[in-house]
Amino acid sequence: MSFVFDLDTKERVRAATDIVDLVGSKLELRRQGRNYVGLCPWHRDTKPSLQVNPEKQIWKCWVCDLGGDAFAFLMQDEGLTFGEALKALADRAGIPIGKGPGGGSRKKHIDTKTEMYRALEWAQKWFEQNLYESEEGQVAIDYLKGRGFTDATIRRFGVGVSPNSWSALQDAAPKQKLAPRVLESAGLTGKKERGGYYDFFRGRIMFPIRDREKRTIAFGGRVMPGEEGAKYINSRETTLFQKSKQLYGFDIASTNMRHARRAIVMEGYTDVMFAHQSGVDDAVAVLGTALGAAHLRMLRHYCDTVVLLLDGDEAGQRRSDDVLELFLHAQMDVRVLSLPDGMDPADYLQKHGLEQLNSLIASSVDALEFKMRRATTGFDPLIDTHRANQAVEQMLELLAKVPHSGLISNDQFRLRQNQVLPRLARKFSLPEENLRQRLTELRNRQSRYSNRRARDEPEVKNRVLRPGDLSPFERELLELIVVAPQVAPLALERVQAGWLECEASQRMLSAYEQLEFSGESLEFDNVLTNLEDSTLKSLLVTLHEQAIAKMEKTNDSAEDRLRVLTLRMGQRQDALRQQAQLQQLQNAASEEEELSMLQDVIRQAKLRHGINEAASSTGSEQQIPTSEETATPDDASYEQENASE
Repeated sequence: MSFVFDLDTKERVRAATDIVDLVGSKLELRRQGRNYVGLCPWHRDTKPSLQVNPEKQIWKCWVCDLGGDAFAFLMQDEGLTFGEALKALADRAGIPIGKGPGGGSRKKHIDTKTEMYRALEWAQKWFEQNLYESEEGQVAIDYLKGRGFTDATIRRFGVGVSPNSWSALQDAAPKQKLAPRVLESAGLTGKKERGGYYDFFRGRIMFPIRDREKRTIAFGGRVMPGEEGAKYINSRETTLFQKSKQLYGFDIASTNMRHARRAIVMEGYTDVMFAHQSGVDDAVAVLGTALGAAHLRMLRHYCDTVVLLLDGDEAGQRRSDDVLELFLHAQMDVRVLSLPDGMDPADYLQKHGLEQLNSLIASSVDALEFKMRRATTGFDPLIDTHRANQAVEQMLELLAKVPHSGLISNDQFRLRQNQVLPRLARKFSLPEENLRQRLTELRNRQSRYSNRRARDEPEVKNRVLRPGDLSPFERELLELIVVAPQVAPLALERVQAGWLECEASQRMLSAYEQLEFSGESLEFDNVLTNLEDSTLKSLLVTLHEQAIAKMEKTNDSAEDRLRVLTLRMGQRQDALRQQAQLQQLQNAASEEEELSMLQDVIRQAKLRHGINEAASSTGSEQQIPTSEETATPDDASYEQENASE
């Protein structure tokens, strides 16, 4: 295990972040004794299950069995990597960061990103100022008010106008000390073939796109009324903006999503604006792409149900085909609603109002049902068997695919399949067994591709690590060094490679070893800060809490506990090794191999009992250890023995 980000940076960011302030900015917390409690956002919590400890700067939900520090909270809450969480907290604290020991070499890149954020924030305010202070802005305001938007909604979403000029934004930028390369990196300008730059957005109504931290990262631009050109264009992708990973209006809707446990996904900027103005306060929009796996990974931290609200035109209907695979591969309730009469959400709300739209949303069907209805439109599946078989085959091919998006585990995917097959059988009046047989054929056909893909792209594992995943020996060892870090160096010296069977134990001990090698503190809070895997952070917090409780029940010193533990672990490994050797002895193919292995067993038995190798020259007869003598120390009995102490 290696740390990607330097230890000093992580510690500075951790020290500058108060866990109560961070969690309290996302959830409502109340004091309970020395701690704070709140409703956990990751399960249907009716009484506060999430505890925040300001003294240790950790949090824990005992129902979800999740916990960690400030970094782990952001990773869990927003689906971030450690690096993204570190950057978010560093930005929050105003701390510039670099990656790895050579972080200083990346200072120029980091400064560029900081300048990009500054340029985009300035551009948003500049566009907004133009809306209220220019003739073009008045045209845009008249158009927006003609669409039914209020001044409050226009200001809430930060709408602006870009002048119909090739260089107006560039001409205003020098006063802000923004370099041309920064404007180009932020997607605000483009490079001319013969040198120089041009304004990317010209003569358009501007809609700022913001990230989860409410920072402007890009823009969408609508052509001015009566003008020619593409109706909508988005900023090109940059280091800050990837359209397949962002949703318009998310910065405004995220809190309401969390309360409602639902997200309404639309397809246009003005649809989202009018939806919020009308009271649909959990509405967001995709940015010129189909709803994808990255969107669901983002949304699943905030809601359980996603309703894709499609325009009623043919293009909107065709996009519904992409949603079925998402439904099958997501551990979320993905629903689809198609508006009638070719209307978009803003038009429907203006004509029919919020109550009728809510009624339609409540009656929306899941993606499978929507697909089956669309696939059988215009024919009777009981009569036109050819078209019915085509529709079934298409859906079975989707079911045969193994998920690789990280949205759902393979076990959960198989459960979803078992729920889907009976519905297909009922809809198309086919024997369920026939569907299962055909699904197996399709899956076998794809297995070679799936296996190759699995080798190239290891499955993303989001399973929570728990102490129960460790052997009793491993759990005792980690609990011991967590609460008694003074014995950790001795444990690292005594515990040999191969003694730990669980990968999580190996990675945890590797983290301690690396910190020890670097001369860093092995205290709990420092180890927690430097771990970059949220599952290991959660495991460490749980081990710490359990170890504290266990310490109160024993009077043995940490050194004595470690001595007994490592002795038992060594004995267990010796016994396992001897059992394997005896098994090889029984399966020996020749007398020479048998004699060689027998001598090796005898030599190791002597060493275990402190017999000098030279003593073998006495000629005394040696007994082969019996199966009783080679029995391994039982993990369960060891755990029971420790519990009784």
